[in-house]
Amino acid sequence: MTLDELLWEWSYRSERGYPSLDNPSDVLLLKQILEQLDLPTNEIMSNLDEVNMPPGQLNAPITQGPFSKASTGSDTIPKEKGKIITRRELLILKIEKDEELELDNGSTIIVANKGEVLDILKSGNIPKTGVPLTGTKGEDTTTSQLKKTHEFGSDRASSGTLDAKDPVVDTDTKEELVIVMCNILKENDSLTNFNNDEDYASNFKIINSSATKYQDVGDKAKKDIIELFETIGGEEKPLSKVKHVLNNPYSIAKEILEAYPNARFERGEVFDMIRMKATQITGLPSDKWNPGDIYIVNSEPNLEDLEDDSIVGWNELFVNTWGDTDKPLVSVSLKEEKHQLGRAKSYLNKYANNKQEFNITAKDLAALSTKELEDGIRNYRNQVRQAIKEEGFKVEYTGDGWEDFPVKESQLKAKYGSYKLLNFLLNKSNKASIVGLFAYGLSIDRDERANPTFFKLVGGNKGTLIKKVKYPAGVNSEMDEDTPITMEDKATNGNIKISGTIIKTDGDDFNEKEDTFKVLRMSGAGQIQIV
Repeated sequence: MTLDELLWEWSYRSERGYPSLDNPSDVLLLKQILEQLDLPTNEIMSNLDEVNMPPGQLNAPITQGPFSKASTGSDTIPKEKGKIITRRELLILKIEKDEELELDNGSTIIVANKGEVLDILKSGNIPKTGVPLTGTKGEDTTTSQLKKTHEFGSDRASSGTLDAKDPVVDTDTKEELVIVMCNILKENDSLTNFNNDEDYASNFKIINSSATKYQDVGDKAKKDIIELFETIGGEEKPLSKVKHVLNNPYSIAKEILEAYPNARFERGEVFDMIRMKATQITGLPSDKWNPGDIYIVNSEPNLEDLEDDSIVGWNELFVNTWGDTDKPLVSVSLKEEKHQLGRAKSYLNKYANNKQEFNITAKDLAALSTKELEDGIRNYRNQVRQAIKEEGFKVEYTGDGWEDFPVKESQLKAKYGSYKLLNFLLNKSNKASIVGLFAYGLSIDRDERANPTFFKLVGGNKGTLIKKVKYPAGVNSEMDEDTPITMEDKATNGNIKISGTIIKTDGDDFNEKEDTFKVLRMSGAGQIQIV
């Protein structure tokens, strides 16, 4: 069983369809699954408990790090020595100051819905699923997904501060490691993959002697990468997970330099300016307009002459064929060998007059009786089947949930919300659709003028690129009529999983199939989630 399969199994068997370390039954369930797989249960559970901040831990006093009783805080948030501060109090201060918060997946968020979040945190009445957070870039998460960093009282190893045996590297650093590897390879092409321990050692001699490795790298990433190299560079017997951290960016860098041997990179002010302008023009989140994490620079782009009300000129900044240099930039989306498909919750906001069209308030949800929930689900199922019949989709219905209902009340409520969302996607009163949801999750907006060409490079843990995928400008998508859509509904959870194959096309000579899936689910507070 892979990690992804383990997480899915845990989700499907949990009470609400989405497990939480703050829920004793979910924790017990995870222990049972780990024991069945003969894995080091106690070690895994200890590590999980250390890196997250579920609601039950927010009121705990900080006993380690810069905000412990004996410490004086940070430069931005000073603290009186001897004063005890809780994680919740520190979180309030950080949100008030618009500071970045680190998530357990390595990304960061600056909270946009400050008023709502601060009111809940200051009241002390924290929902069991955590406080919903919306980021300034449109991200949706909760306080339960925040990493318990060293500032919040975790020891350095569990908070992600580097450990030579198990380095935790955030997303930005991983992306800029690609630039570093490119710079090193341009200087010395004898750098090879890191699989062999002897090659690992000789590679670090090359890395340490490189004079230009931090060219085009941001200051924060440079600091983090220096720390990473200092921490793991001297390992005589590095573990596979350490080699993976280096092999992924190495494999991508090799691919880039084969096509662009003198590559320079943009990830700073120009990168931010282009994304900001495109978002203003299209109304799309920047990573949905163009998912590129780095831009290869063929020539300096002239942004001053571009129109502020048309996306055409901005899209034409990017080449349409890998290896071409006829345009100033090449947009590259970077992925690791095991990466999560894009989340697509923001897709719904384009088509709903208000969120209650697909959400339901916690108060309204609590007021529904078991019979009302079952009747509502039954009614939604009939509407879903009828809508699919009218669309003419080939569909396979799997799982026992199409004829049965979850026994647990929490799962029944979650199932009700999942069906409400699915019905919204299929309702002809709006332009939302399943294919649109699939495409949006892959950063295809289905507006033929919205997206520039970008290339997704998936690195490999062994130092060899897994794949390179082109998403051409104006790419659109349609369902593959030869492959049925699979809708899975299990009575043991509150989710609905939709799987299918889409055809990406530019309407001309580009046609490519891609398998994808989305899981619809709902939190106990009535907020829908799509993963």
